[in-house]
Amino acid sequence: MTSLKNQREVLKAQRGSQKKKTITSVAAVIGVVVVALLLLYFIPRRQVDGPSVGDPNAPVKVEQFSNFTCSYCRSFALESEPDFIKEYVDSGKVYLTYFNYQFQEDDSSKAAKATYCAGEQNKFWDYKKLVYQNATFAGAFADESLRNYASNVGLNMADFEECLESDRQVKVISDGRQYAQMLGVNATPTFSVNGKLVYQNELIAAVDAALAEAGQ
Repeated sequence: MTSLKNQREVLKAQRGSQKKKTITSVAAVIGVVVVALLLLYFIPRRQVDGPSVGDPNAPVKVEQFSNFTCSYCRSFALESEPDFIKEYVDSGKVYLTYFNYQFQEDDSSKAAKATYCAGEQNKFWDYKKLVYQNATFAGAFADESLRNYASNVGLNMADFEECLESDRQVKVISDGRQYAQMLGVNATPTFSVNGKLVYQNELIAAVDAALAEAGQ
């Protein structure tokens, strides 16, 4: 009897010890999750530089995520962006930053790189406009076409060619892609208005709301 009683006590003690270990493990996991959530909430999202236009101190920061094979991006670039820049950017209300965001590499990848290379000579927006204007034509992203765009916007061709041969703008574009993914961008064009993601049809309302919030 004494032996049986001892065995029961041993088993009971083992179950109690295992229960404590389980509770401790669960508490540890919950703690890690809570800390991770707190970090995501309180630590500002990493900002990535991109080609920008406007006053960096403007009350509203708009980030645009687009690519050259997106028809809606092309429509915005050619039909809406000029008026948006004139009304909001040139007036000092908005600081606009562009990120080329392709979901995968395609034949427009080199055009994106060429556009960022044009940015080294302060011709990013002019070059981008030319690429979008020609994007629907065959050979729009061919090397010869990219050089023609560069010549048309008045780039120093030697510097442009050197940039194309290097990989420095590849990293800039890659960083922008990672930034878009971190923000949760899943379509183009998408815009971030003071940190809030909106689509093209929501852009003006979101900017006006942000300006009102800033007392503008």
